[in-house]
Amino acid sequence: MNALQLKDIAMKTHRGLKGRALEGKSAGGKAYGYRMKPQLTASGEVIRGEREIHPEEADIVRRIFRDYARGLSPKKIAEALHKERVPAPSGRHWGASTIHGNRQRGTGILNNELYIGRQVWNRLRYMKDPQTGKRISRLNPESEWTITDVPQLRIVEQDLWDAVRARQGELKTAGTNVPVWDRRRPKTLFSGLMACGGGFAKISRGSFGCSPARNKGAAVCSNKRTIKQADLEARVLDALANHLIDPDAVQVFCEEYTAERNRQKAAAAGNCKEKEQALARAKRDHQKLVDAIIAGIPADQVKDRMNELDARRQQLEWELEHTPAPDTVVFHLSMAEAYRERVSRLIRTLGSAEGMEYAKEALRALVERIVLTPAAAGAGLDLTLEGDLAGLLRLAADAGGLNTTKAPDGRSEAFDMSEELVLVAGAGNRRTLPALSAII
Repeated sequence: MNALQLKDIAMKTHRGLKGRALEGKSAGGKAYGYRMKPQLTASGEVIRGEREIHPEEADIVRRIFRDYARGLSPKKIAEALHKERVPAPSGRHWGASTIHGNRQRGTGILNNELYIGRQVWNRLRYMKDPQTGKRISRLNPESEWTITDVPQLRIVEQDLWDAVRARQGELKTAGTNVPVWDRRRPKTLFSGLMACGGGFAKISRGSFGCSPARNKGAAVCSNKRTIKQADLEARVLDALANHLIDPDAVQVFCEEYTAERNRQKAAAAGNCKEKEQALARAKRDHQKLVDAIIAGIPADQVKDRMNELDARRQQLEWELEHTPAPDTVVFHLSMAEAYRERVSRLIRTLGSAEGMEYAKEALRALVERIVLTPAAAGAGLDLTLEGDLAGLLRLAADAGGLNTTKAPDGRSEAFDMSEELVLVAGAGNRRTLPALSAII
């Protein structure tokens, strides 16, 4: 199935979901506090998207709102629900983020406007990260939201909702004027990238520890060991600069990447041939209908078919016009050396006020995950750094025109195809590569 067909299917699906949302029906997903309500038409067909309030879950929603409004933190609320073995929305564990979410994005129980009978659809769009396979979200412009009143689905009274919003509005991130639900910039260099049985986070001024082990108990994770922030960052930066990228891994990736890119280009060339043939057929069939009209066939009998063929012709001509000419891609194998030099420069920039934020973001992009496990000997932690191979090689390629081909505007194609590096790396090639990790 080609990209045009996939895009057309996506557009039709989106229109269908918007129609459901405008009718006040569910357009995907199931919010905590509700359950689907199957209904049948007079002819016996299933009416999809109807919901009703789930009484037991609705009581939990009201309890969460009341507890938060009277001053309890999301963490304390989650701990209490977990201790009472109240089933969580995900079916796993209650967490603070499940409750407070992100106010701007409308995520989290405290921000779900469906609880006051107001359905907001298309606030977020979701996509899959081709590298990690995880689903990520992006906020849509407010003009694209579809808002529908569904008073029959109200769970929380307006006074209680307003009290929660008022408390949220008073909360700011310590030392800043940033609301607590909008803390987008990582607090530390590797925040959000650490994991053991759960996620590692700041537990004191200068130390990290496992959050689930402390917030959800030993049944979730028993790793109570900690690590100093300075120690962790020093070990990870040293590994990034000296141990992570391997020349053999670079060579295999270059071979796999080049083969995959050239395969895609060859497939695109074959697809162009098919489109050229389809275009020729559309023109021939259209001419046959013109000849038929000239021969005496009433025009209204062939009008619709002629319009279809003409639209098809225009579409094929546009696609052929916008298909790039095929070429081959070749990478230099000096990328490992270029990478090391670039990373060393970024690490030095961390000490510069002017370029520090850029250096942080660039270094974070190289890390896929930092796994912390209790050391076999002693009371410390072993660290395994898992590198983001596409990010590593993209950094090396950007460091100085390392491939032999040029983009149409004369820039090195290494820069021009940074997004394709991610896509190709996520297309299955990673399984053929040497493991890109380092014990540190």
